[in-house]
Amino acid sequence: MTEPANNSEDWSLHAYADGEIAGQECRALDERLATDPEARAKVEAWRRQKSWLKEAFDPALDETVPPQIKAALRHRRGFSFSPAAIAAALALLLIGGAAGWFGSQQMNPPKAMEFADLAIEAHEIYSRESRHAVEVAANDSEHLTTWLSKRVGQKLVIPDLSARGYSFMGGRLLAAGDQPAAQFMYEDQAKRRITIFLTANAGGRESKFLVVEKQGVTACYWLDGPLGFVIAGETSRDDIVSLAHLVYQSFES
Repeated sequence: MTEPANNSEDWSLHAYADGEIAGQECRALDERLATDPEARAKVEAWRRQKSWLKEAFDPALDETVPPQIKAALRHRRGFSFSPAAIAAALALLLIGGAAGWFGSQQMNPPKAMEFADLAIEAHEIYSRESRHAVEVAANDSEHLTTWLSKRVGQKLVIPDLSARGYSFMGGRLLAAGDQPAAQFMYEDQAKRRITIFLTANAGGRESKFLVVEKQGVTACYWLDGPLGFVIAGETSRDDIVSLAHLVYQSFES
């Protein structure tokens, strides 16, 4: 998790995200977030992180106190198993184990969300271009797939989405954090565009289809063997999931 900058503005936003600000200050921040997409994105990200951590670790609070903690605490003179002491012990256990839990997961929820965010941002940037929407055009698709497959480190194919009215425009090389990624772009007769974002899936873990909507863009993302996928566009949830199934079938075949 990224540490917040050490200034009063970010701490105010953190307090706002945690529901610790009320009254006039809260109303002022409501007005600011309505016109400041960068600050709004920070608040939304912190709230998502809090939700993921709560979902991951809250069940442990109902578990029996581990024997090793009981044994360690019994050595303390005058110790009693008060609710506060037990809660503190469990908190220390959870904090100590959190880094290991997140480190053991490939594309855990926060990382998967960052992956989808990168694809959405790339879609918003390049789908609005007229002359430079793609780096390599569709008429040179053989070179495009060879080049991007080599850079991503996995064999890529160009899904055929013509049955849904989308024509392939071309693609480009992008980045997903510190690793290469590929973007394929399509357009329908109404000039609506969708993009497919692909990158290597370290560890080969798999996931179900997940859908997120952000600033008018709907994205479906999933992991399948050696690759991670995001398909994004200004379209409905049902439409993007239907297109995602076509993309999935293209790589399965």
